[in-house]
Amino acid sequence: MDILNVHNFSVSFKIDKYTTFQAVKKISFSIQAGEVLGLIGESGSGKSVASQSVTRLLNDALVEGNVFFSHKETQINLTDCSRELLQEIRQREIAYIFQEPMTALNPLIQCGKQILECAEDPSSEFLAELLEKVELFDIARINKSYPHELSGGQRQRVMIAMALAKKPKLLIADEPTTALDVAVQTEILQLLRKLCKETSLSILFITHDLISLKGFADRIAVMYNGELVEVGESNQILNQPLHPYTKALIQSRATYDKKGTRLAEIDNLLEKVDGELHFKEPVIENVVDLSPEDNTILEAKDVYKSHFKSSLFKKHETKVLHAINFELKEGDSLGLIGESGSGKSTIAKIVLKIWDQTNGDILLNNNSLNSVKDLSKQIQLVFQDPFSSLNPKHKIGHAIVEVLRSVNTTKPKERAISLLEEVGLLAADYEKYPHEFSGGQRQRICIAKALAKKPKIIVLDEAVSALDVSVQAKILNLLNDLKKQNGLTYLLISHDMNVVSYFCNKAIVLKDGKIVEFGETKQLITKPSSNYTRSLLEHSIN
Repeated sequence: MDILNVHNFSVSFKIDKYTTFQAVKKISFSIQAGEVLGLIGESGSGKSVASQSVTRLLNDALVEGNVFFSHKETQINLTDCSRELLQEIRQREIAYIFQEPMTALNPLIQCGKQILECAEDPSSEFLAELLEKVELFDIARINKSYPHELSGGQRQRVMIAMALAKKPKLLIADEPTTALDVAVQTEILQLLRKLCKETSLSILFITHDLISLKGFADRIAVMYNGELVEVGESNQILNQPLHPYTKALIQSRATYDKKGTRLAEIDNLLEKVDGELHFKEPVIENVVDLSPEDNTILEAKDVYKSHFKSSLFKKHETKVLHAINFELKEGDSLGLIGESGSGKSTIAKIVLKIWDQTNGDILLNNNSLNSVKDLSKQIQLVFQDPFSSLNPKHKIGHAIVEVLRSVNTTKPKERAISLLEEVGLLAADYEKYPHEFSGGQRQRICIAKALAKKPKIIVLDEAVSALDVSVQAKILNLLNDLKKQNGLTYLLISHDMNVVSYFCNKAIVLKDGKIVEFGETKQLITKPSSNYTRSLLEHSIN
């Protein structure tokens, strides 16, 4: 029996008095009781608009078509039912969980109270039952904790508990695991799958990561440009996709077996299709330049880092890094891989002199970082979120020229335009503001800014983790091109073993502030020596 049946459903928005924009175009899909349907698409595909419009959450949306929901043995059309009935269905039978629980939870209310606000049974026994269902077994602590006192995975479990509190038939999960480490991601997916079996809960799971649906979704629906281009069983979609866009999504994903090749890129693909659905993205093989055997550019020597918190009678020490030793040779791409709290970002902050180490030393070209006068000429940083690292009030040309003037560049405007073109943007982009660009284009701007001082090392702090798979492929290709053109050395911080295994020739695996494994990427992937690395591989490598 279908819990949700969407038929010829379209969503449009009024731009002005005479113009409308159609974000979702005549899509049709259904979800049965206890089934997981994965709705996959990149940014701008219309997947989130579709998922929010089926329950009329977007007040300014103009909808057409039908959305039938199973309510008390009757099929109710949500597009034209009364506001009172719609409100009742939303409150009792359909629940949402979102990508970032920190913004969805009230920071001023304890988690236990927030969960019980959604429940008809406000008893502590029911709260304990809910928390056990979502595998939060430290019930007393979770009950009294505020959202900021929990980890990302724990906060997402609290959100799931809130959703389950009203015993819904349908859960709409909008990118609920995107911001989480791969191991936590896997745990959340396994939890949701278990809840489906135990309670016959149906799930509409929205994501931009097709491979994350493997072993989780029963069926997959693929969206592109507001249209459903392919719907089918998960095994068929993942192993024998019919549509060229679905094939390209799989081909563009960074994996170890594609190392040394150029990742396939999706570029206005559907407009080029001849209608026969025969597609193969050409992959150009590149020669892999091996880094020199010596010529160490950066070295960490027995680095420790602790945070200290003073109380009335004594000082409390929290050890963050323990005996970190590694060498970064010129031309290397070194990956720092680990879950949240592993210490990888702390190492990056010490390398960039944002923080000082407690003990040990970092050497740059055999000189202590403490003796380097202008470190920014040697090492630059590219962040995860390019939008937050660009001033929204400044044109991007101004942002790059500002950096160039700090190193007394002659003809800074011409040099800024040259940098934009080097990262695949246009000279005309010089006069635009950050909001006029896509996420991938903004990341290119940040890379151009990083190149402005001609550094030897670029630290990439989760620089591709927030991007769609095909955009990620383009940025990784660009970074490899720039490495060859400019003789760059990279330090990549990531929680994604797939990206590290493709992009880096060496990798460090971190856990609880300690190095558990360090070596050639090939060795780590094919013959890992630690159980923790094996666990990361099991969760990551597809």
